[in-house]
Amino acid sequence: MLLQSITMYLKLLSNLKRTLRRPFFMNILWPFTFFSFFSINAVAQSFEVDQIQQLYRPRLKLETKHVFDSGIQDTTGLFNQTDANVAFTFPLKTKISADLKLDLSSLKVKDILQNSIRLKASQTMGLLKVGGRQSYFGFDSIPEKQFMNVTAGFLGVRLTRKYRVLFWSAAVNLSEETRVISSTIPRASAIIGQMHVRGLRKNFFYGLMLAYSDGLFLPAPFFGGSEPIGEKFIFNYTLPVQMNLQYKASQQMRLAIGVSAEGYRTGIQFHGKRLNMNYTSGNLYGNMRLKFSKTFLLKAEAGYVIYQALRYDQFAQYKNVYRLSPGPYGQIGIQVLFGKSIWEKVSEGFLQNIN
Repeated sequence: MLLQSITMYLKLLSNLKRTLRRPFFMNILWPFTFFSFFSINAVAQSFEVDQIQQLYRPRLKLETKHVFDSGIQDTTGLFNQTDANVAFTFPLKTKISADLKLDLSSLKVKDILQNSIRLKASQTMGLLKVGGRQSYFGFDSIPEKQFMNVTAGFLGVRLTRKYRVLFWSAAVNLSEETRVISSTIPRASAIIGQMHVRGLRKNFFYGLMLAYSDGLFLPAPFFGGSEPIGEKFIFNYTLPVQMNLQYKASQQMRLAIGVSAEGYRTGIQFHGKRLNMNYTSGNLYGNMRLKFSKTFLLKAEAGYVIYQALRYDQFAQYKNVYRLSPGPYGQIGIQVLFGKSIWEKVSEGFLQNIN
């Protein structure tokens, strides 16, 4: 038995370098790449299922979105809006260590590999996001409005002993109409959650989002995951805010169709007073992601807003809810990737450690 154990251990060492470069190692480190489609824009009271990808690789993201003319219930005016945002994530602290220590408490190959490979990896990143919004509110005496928003915070991820991923974020946001920017009120948000890997393309996650805004404290749980359907399709869900079906057209291109709930909260001048306004929407969409190289990634999306509404804080006798007609929207964004991803750093560290 001892001889067999030693022989097994030597074979493990001799084949490990080749193994690390094959799909098995990607299975172990998939938690980090999973974050490419999951995140919460807590201040906006919705998920932005795109941002967590910035946890594992620094990047610059530029994005613009336009909601076309929509009617306003009980009025003859129109509503439309255009958003433009720039987001930058950058590494602050990265810890990576890897080691081999033979553990034969179970003789199953899967258990030997999992118990004998000791990987520790964590990363903290900074986030800075600046944006502007041009809106037209046909029911208002001053229909053209400009908004600004700034978000700053931290993002973190840690690989646990069982190769689960603990992720967290904390951020402060300022979002105001330019006419009331001098009386801006900060908002804060935080997220904590954990993801379980069930294969290269299969996983699930859960957690809690906390948001504080203008004296209002909002906790909200979330649950989601990815479920492969054949070789080309993956069903992604982040409840209660998004579901989509993704198709792998090629190594560079991904196509998806889905439904989502979005929104934002901002300060605004209303009848001469600063109030808070919430915009909420429900969307049907289709998008394309095209990766031109290791550095540049393009995303284009078109969809139909099936529900949208504006809700103001209650003020005197004025109407505070405006329901908007359905209408189309378009969105396009480009990402510029910098440096190496966290899983690439883990792989390099492990290889250097066993050389």
